[in-house]
Amino acid sequence: MDIVNEHLLVIPMIETVEALDSIDEILSVPGIDVLLVGPSDLSINLDVALDYPNPKYLAALDKIASACKKVGVAPGMYFVPPGIEPSELIAKGFRFFTLPWQGWASEGISNALAGIR
Repeated sequence: MDIVNEHLLVIPMIETVEALDSIDEILSVPGIDVLLVGPSDLSINLDVALDYPNPKYLAALDKIASACKKVGVAPGMYFVPPGIEPSELIAKGFRFFTLPWQGWASEGISNALAGIR
């Protein structure tokens, strides 16, 4: 089991208002490596569906990044959402990014590469 723990990341997702409201409790679970935001689901649950630059959505990202920083867990994004630059997420403290698949793949990769250039 030690070998599994050494090579396995524990990555719960934040996709609902309930999860956002329980973030400190979630992060109190030992062994969490990354807290991953599901951008679409979170925006829908915040009643700002797919409006990623919305102040309400950005405030949620700030709350997630701040809570993660307090306990040394890397905040992450399932994809870089349209309307938000990768550099903005990095400035907020996000350190883990996945490259999406299907319809989000080309847009997410383009956003990520544009932020690196």
